Amino acid sequence: MEQEIEFRRAFEQVTVAACEDLFSRYGVTVRRADEKEDPISPEFFLCSVIGFTGRDVRGTLVLALTEELSGLSNPIVGTNAKVTTDRVIHRDWVGELSNQLLGQIKIDLLRRGVEIYVNLPAVLQGQHLAPLPRRQLKPLKFTLANGAAAVWIELETREGFKIESATGTDESPAPGDTLLFD
Repeated sequence: MEQEIEFRRAFEQVTVAACEDLFSRYGVTVRRADEKEDPISPEFFLCSVIGFTGRDVRGTLVLALTEELSGLSNPIVGTNAKVTTDRVIHRDWVGELSNQLLGQIKIDLLRRGVEIYVNLPAVLQGQHLAPLPRRQLKPLKFTLANGAAAVWIELETREGFKIESATGTDESPAPGDTLLFD
């Protein structure tokens, strides 16, 4: 149980860094917020659910965004008034962001000796969306002046699993690198 808590903490740290980095690559600075900071419960526009599995760990990542953050971070939308209301563009973008986020997390986990396989994201739209996990889960909340994001992570680890310290950061691929396989 203690090892699972240790892995959960490490996974959350990796996720926070990956989320902040991901949005900064699209010109949006988000910061990790305390669960009691405003907005306490923002109206999320869309959320993306993406599962992952591996020999030692499996789980689900849920990324929820407000409409403002979806628009600000999307290079297609930007300030283009014609596409700001196009729900398909927002839906595809939120799915792509969750895929990039989990891909970045995957790279960091590989540096720690943990390999995961990522599924395709499913994007949902609605009001008052929240995951119904097996255990009580609190989201990692990110805010900016015009919007918010939340990330829920549900994890299960193999009994006796222990995460390693990060190694080989110079040899590992960076987000966006093209990898060719023989």
